[in-house]
Amino acid sequence: MDGLGRETVDSLGTTLDDLVAIGRLLDSPRLAHIWFTLHVEGNIVVEETDSNRFMWNGLTVSELSEYLAGEIPQSTLYSDMNELEEIGAVWVESDGQPTGYRARFFQAEAENIDKVGESGLVGPQIIGLIGEAFTDDAVQKFVETYGHSMLNDALQVYIGSLLGDLNRSFVEMFPEVETDDLEAIVPAIERILLEMSRDPRWGIDYRDSLSTPDVVEE
Repeated sequence: MDGLGRETVDSLGTTLDDLVAIGRLLDSPRLAHIWFTLHVEGNIVVEETDSNRFMWNGLTVSELSEYLAGEIPQSTLYSDMNELEEIGAVWVESDGQPTGYRARFFQAEAENIDKVGESGLVGPQIIGLIGEAFTDDAVQKFVETYGHSMLNDALQVYIGSLLGDLNRSFVEMFPEVETDDLEAIVPAIERILLEMSRDPRWGIDYRDSLSTPDVVEE
């Protein structure tokens, strides 16, 4: 049990409700895309405006829509934000009009999440990559063909390749996956790592290691 009396399931303080929220994000690329965008852009706004994180009023649907470049109609976005609030993936920071939202930070041990596997952590990176399936058919095809666990493995191995931790190439690490399918998701992985590098709360900057020039320049 944690300090508030809520039952936790791992050493990170993850609750059963958190697992439900994470599972829903992994099931819905659109919701994952919205959550990840709110998470990253919200952290950047707080940092750039030198706001008190605990007094910040959050991002409005209109502001979030701009960060999403109009990919989701505002009427749909309002409905999605209501669902994200209901599952506990976002908090309402301001009840005034317009409502302001903040993404909850999630990080759970993967062994507690059926879709992802038995080792490692599930956090913003894999949720963000699932969100890429909303606009990137290659990611959607990869998930449908190989599953969430393989996608997470590919993400983690690719990060290892950027950091120089592998003695084999990224593609060689996955003999069971078609090379074209692996290479097709690299731009999406790099987009997520670029966004995580922009997040002032993440603390790791991959930008000098990213190999796709057009992704780095976005």
